[in-house]
Amino acid sequence: MPESDAQTVLIPLYVALGLLVILLALAFGIHHRLTRIEKRLSGAAERRDDSAANPSSAETSAGGAFEMFLAEEPERRKLPKREQFADYRKWRQEKGLNWPKP
Repeated sequence: MPESDAQTVLIPLYVALGLLVILLALAFGIHHRLTRIEKRLSGAAERRDDSAANPSSAETSAGGAFEMFLAEEPERRKLPKREQFADYRKWRQEKGLNWPKP
């Protein structure tokens, strides 16, 4: 009966080893896919950064372009917010400060 005892121990060991190999293959496959996705995303981000226009100093300053817009004509501050923003959109379009459409 020693042979049957050895077989009863070896069969679960082989099954466990086979499952371990399958799990390792799945882990490597997932790692490969994630690496590929990460490369695609970083490439897309680089293309987006290259194609985007550099912001002007008015947009990056503390007050921003909206403060510059309001400072040009003090009467604009007295307008209702809705009209201020409508005029601001037109002003940005005239100054070429809008993002280009892809």
